[in-house]
Amino acid sequence: MRIIVVLGLFISISFSLFSQQKKFMYFDEKWQISKSEETRVYTCDCFIDEYSKLIGKFSCYHDSLHVLVKEYFFSKDVLNGTVKEFYLNGQLKLSAQYENGYPVKSWEEYDEKGNLVVTKSFEDNSKIIDYYNEETPYNNAISFSHKKEEPPIYSSECLRIKIEQQRIACSEAALNAYISNPPLPKDEKYKGQTFECLLQYIVNEKGLVDKVLILKSTGDAFLDLLAEAHLLNLMPFEAAKKYGLPVEATLDAQIVFKF
Repeated sequence: MRIIVVLGLFISISFSLFSQQKKFMYFDEKWQISKSEETRVYTCDCFIDEYSKLIGKFSCYHDSLHVLVKEYFFSKDVLNGTVKEFYLNGQLKLSAQYENGYPVKSWEEYDEKGNLVVTKSFEDNSKIIDYYNEETPYNNAISFSHKKEEPPIYSSECLRIKIEQQRIACSEAALNAYISNPPLPKDEKYKGQTFECLLQYIVNEKGLVDKVLILKSTGDAFLDLLAEAHLLNLMPFEAAKKYGLPVEATLDAQIVFKF
């Protein structure tokens, strides 16, 4: 009986080890994926499961200084557990708790001298219940889903590309491609002309464009309506976020009708 139990435990441990794989990721000084040794500043080691999703501890180090700068915990690509970030002098920069990709409990930010400058408290549903903010130099980009502020990401096939292939840059390209190709009415009165329109549009917390304002008209009422409709027909975005929570975002767009 003991042999069977030990054998079962061995098989269980072996399966667990083989179902995850160690992986290294490399970033430049702006925390964009580094594609060469010349631009590489940070090295992150992590584990991925059989579906290439991040699991367990994710640790990032400054290559030349050999200091820990980030330490997260993931469950299938979603932040779960303690989130910590450090200055290059080793001082704690950020300490937070996440569950299923959202901040819970406490959030604390420190300056390089170790002074507490920002604190937040969250309910279980990530609703802020207390907030304290002293002027802070903490405004550097934080990777993944707990950036202090994240712009909306345009939903496209690019969102399905893995993180190391820079989904945000790819999605911005998809967004620009859409905006630069407005519908052109087949009306001879526009032939050979070019009309430009500057607009502002709002992406709500659900990632939908729900309001469009014309800042500079084309001079043609019908083309202005087409420009508005073009933006309102955008596919859903992945909403902008602040401290991991969806927020409204205002964006500008220039639409050119070239006949």
